[in-house]
Amino acid sequence: MGIDKILIVDNDHKLLSDLKKGLEKFGQFRIMTAMDGIQAMAILRKEDISILVTALKMPRMDGLELLAAITNDHPNILSIVTTSFDDFPLEKQAEGDSIFCYMNKPFNHIRLHGEIIKMLDFRDELYFKAGIYLSSMLPLINLEQKTCLLEVKAGLKRIGYFYFENGVICDVRSGEKTGSEALEEMLEWGPGRYSFKPLPDDPAVKEFHDDLTTLIMDGKLFKRLKTAAARGA
Repeated sequence: MGIDKILIVDNDHKLLSDLKKGLEKFGQFRIMTAMDGIQAMAILRKEDISILVTALKMPRMDGLELLAAITNDHPNILSIVTTSFDDFPLEKQAEGDSIFCYMNKPFNHIRLHGEIIKMLDFRDELYFKAGIYLSSMLPLINLEQKTCLLEVKAGLKRIGYFYFENGVICDVRSGEKTGSEALEEMLEWGPGRYSFKPLPDDPAVKEFHDDLTTLIMDGKLFKRLKTAAARGA
């Protein structure tokens, strides 16, 4: 196995420069950088990247769109998501998907190095499934207050949709199911593949599900499903 390549994506040029210089001093892996998702995807098409470190807020193609793209094109890449939500600590609700951890800014190259080493040490032992769980993706959409249609695919035939306006769920659909019934079904699919699309101007999508959004953000729905699964095992 060759040297591991780490791709760091952020539109803060100074941060990228400082992290690259600091990490390269360890001499353990090759550091590559990009300032948005489009640059990152161009690198991913040419290089065999082990770990992606990405911010969320970026021009042209943001971090959420980048994460969605790698679930389709490069699902085996592990990711670290860096955020500016220092007043809202994100927690992993599911283990074994592509998002390894969240890091709140500010952080330095020493802290990032520790997380990277941890990932490289345990990647072969992780109970890892390619893709990202909804429990990892949905809170990020809420925190980013993103308006979008999120398409979710799992396996060969499962497909569902989340309609978000300013980060709040206004509809969930999976086959004939809608709302909480569709959400609970989709949460049991495991890691998925994602695509972001513009929110359609659909008069049928009017009801805001603040209750579902709250359950997603405080983790209660994920914990409830996890407990039910454990009891059924």
